[in-house]
Amino acid sequence: MEKSTLQRLNDLSEQLQALYEPFNVAHYTAPLNRDSEKQKLFASHVAGKTYNPQFTYHETPSEWDRSLRQFLNQLKPNRNAWEQWIYKDVVWTLDVMQAAETHDPTLTTTTTVNTYGEPSTELVEAAYSALNSLPKETEKRTIPARDMAERMREALAKAGLTNWCVIVSDTMSARMSVRSVEQQVKISAGHSFTVNELKRLLVHEIGTHVFRYANGALQPLKLLRFGFYNYLFAEEGLAAYHEFRYGVQASEDRRRYALRVIGAHLSLKSSLYDVFCELIQYTSWDEAFDIAMRAKRGFIDTSVPGCHVKDKVYFEGFHQVCAHLDSYPDDYALLMCGKVALDMLPMLRELCEQELLTQPKYLPELLIK
Repeated sequence: MEKSTLQRLNDLSEQLQALYEPFNVAHYTAPLNRDSEKQKLFASHVAGKTYNPQFTYHETPSEWDRSLRQFLNQLKPNRNAWEQWIYKDVVWTLDVMQAAETHDPTLTTTTTVNTYGEPSTELVEAAYSALNSLPKETEKRTIPARDMAERMREALAKAGLTNWCVIVSDTMSARMSVRSVEQQVKISAGHSFTVNELKRLLVHEIGTHVFRYANGALQPLKLLRFGFYNYLFAEEGLAAYHEFRYGVQASEDRRRYALRVIGAHLSLKSSLYDVFCELIQYTSWDEAFDIAMRAKRGFIDTSVPGCHVKDKVYFEGFHQVCAHLDSYPDDYALLMCGKVALDMLPMLRELCEQELLTQPKYLPELLIK
């Protein structure tokens, strides 16, 4: 890579960092009335009646797309493969934000299916097979969100990542998430955690999501700290791989990943209530609701068929990453060099040959010692 190309890509990276900070899509697709709608569904189900939640959301800011569209106009995707990745990611961000703004089920479904693909017949069969073969395990949730937050802060401090912060949030679809561009770990105030979850999420959230960003920020090519539009198969797959590798992935975690595939598959043609009724055959009402709600994230009327299919990447990505590393174990270091996709590996090898790739500094074993 020529020096001028590297400089341009790093300049674009700095611009992108500033532009992406306000674009927290999850903020606009997490229902504000999640808990009250859950209780309505539960009460209706007990009474033998159908109820599909009607969700409300934060409004997107006016003219939210102006700065991103201006940035898009200066890109030249035919110049090199890296700039093409930037271009595709900005287009994808505009699409998912438009879906979040309009709450259009068709747009949400089309945008996410174009990125992640529909759950294949083979994937759905594998998910059901996992449910039928894995035992149900129950562990009491004794760790409140505030205590989990403190353990996360301790882990970040131990790794020397003192510029990261941990926030307990009242409005989240997930139990925990990482917002890399703002260097934040967010924890749902409404959830408690098991002892094993504490260990698992340290490896999953800090050891994978945070560390891949931190390693990417140390690279000569600063773009590697971003997770571009189809990186989630590697991102979540590697997180699940770490859970398995370090012995903190419980049977219930693997069952949850399988249930997310089934939830996505069924939601494409079914209502949230119908998906919930199928899932409670395999898990608790609370988890069945969470999975079905996530599959309908961004929807107002959840009786409408359609799905935000992202959640299938946990189960599918885990199998992809495991299969790849079984065949190419030396690629592990490449995958930890930043928030990279499996498709980027040939490009990363080229950077290695050009001495433009730094070995990862942050690895999950830092948290295990």
